Amino acid sequence: MNARPLAMALSLSLTLAAAASAQEEPSQPAPEAKPAAKAKTPTYYGDIAAIVQKRCQNCHRPGAIGPFPMTTYKEVAGWAAMIHEVVGNGRMPPWHADAPHGTFANDRRLPQAEKDAILAWVDAGAPKGDLAQAPKPVTWPEPNAWRLGKVDAVVEEEKTFSVPATGSVPYQYSYVKTNFDEDKWIKGLEVKVDAPGVVHHVLIFVIYPERHKSPRVRGGLRGYFASALPGDAIAPFPEGAAKFLPKGATLVFQTHYTPNGTAQKNHSRLGLLFAKPEEKITRRVQTKSVHTMRINIPAGAEAHKVRATYDFKQDQMLYGLLPHMHLRGKSFYYILRYPDGSVDKLLDVPKYDFNWQNTYRFAQPRFVPKGSRMIGVAVYDNSDKNPANPDPTRTVRFGEQTWDEMMIGYMDLVEASAAERAAWEAERAQEKPAVEKKTQPAPSKEEPKTRSFK
Repeated sequence: MNARPLAMALSLSLTLAAAASAQEEPSQPAPEAKPAAKAKTPTYYGDIAAIVQKRCQNCHRPGAIGPFPMTTYKEVAGWAAMIHEVVGNGRMPPWHADAPHGTFANDRRLPQAEKDAILAWVDAGAPKGDLAQAPKPVTWPEPNAWRLGKVDAVVEEEKTFSVPATGSVPYQYSYVKTNFDEDKWIKGLEVKVDAPGVVHHVLIFVIYPERHKSPRVRGGLRGYFASALPGDAIAPFPEGAAKFLPKGATLVFQTHYTPNGTAQKNHSRLGLLFAKPEEKITRRVQTKSVHTMRINIPAGAEAHKVRATYDFKQDQMLYGLLPHMHLRGKSFYYILRYPDGSVDKLLDVPKYDFNWQNTYRFAQPRFVPKGSRMIGVAVYDNSDKNPANPDPTRTVRFGEQTWDEMMIGYMDLVEASAAERAAWEAERAQEKPAVEKKTQPAPSKEEPKTRSFK
């Protein structure tokens, strides 16, 4: 039977049954209808200020990267219409991973109740409310203060760079030789710049002294050590883990400047927090990547895929993922193939934004067994439908400038312990039937079908 006549028939039957039942029941006076409870109108001091403090002010305060502050009622209410638009469509707070809440520790998305409150507040005319209900103001660090607290050492560029008011600026490189008298274990890293309005990002790489095997430094592919990226934040390393900086190492500062109409000066510096002598460092934090320089994106291509892999030669704990492309980047995802052939999709960024590059930090680090393969898939839009595309008529290849392209999927890793392997094996044994059903033979050129965020 067609669904619509069936639905009409059911509706009619229910109506007739209700009518018949009503005729059989003794007549009763209808109960007096109670007026529906009126929803409380949110106010700035009573509801919105606390949300803004928690979700917005980390960027939107004096000296931070936000284009305007959001620390007072006047400041927030003045942008009410725009706030309604960008909160309503999910552009703010910026977050680009498609994953359930709780997957990543640094998920910036608003809980639905907070989103609803902001939209209702703007719809109601942005009422101020009672000042007595205002939360206590947050005491933020001074703009020049280190968010790490007191750092143990600062490595900085020797020269200040003059950023022109307009035009494009090639990537700038500074080589700074460290002068520590011994190898150092680094528990915390933070990059600061003088002119955040014109610095798109800073990447810092290590050139190791001769006694160490030196990774190649080209295009951010090897030797990654630290960064300052749009939208990203500092995070502590796991207990007992640190990055290694050998005596005699040279740090390479790679800076991408984006002129904004006003000539400015900048020099960057790296704050280092050393592991204390009494701290037992048992594991080394390393940043590896899936990457390739074999990029050849045809002119006009709307969804050109580039694939790269990384093979794990020992058990690892995976703490975070950071995809990196340039202006034609459209989407990026990571797939982990286990030694038994089963696969998990660990991260999916369906709408990559070059202006907001996040390290996606797992709420629970992922165990990766030896013999696994990470597959990174980058998708590029080189068509005129991409508003950020500088030239859709040009074939695009690998290069460090933003009008070229890159394909890097960074991974923050720590060597796994025997206990972590045992815990993973026990968990895996419990879900083995489900895993076996989802195991797929992987085609040679296409990514396999996956389970998502398990």
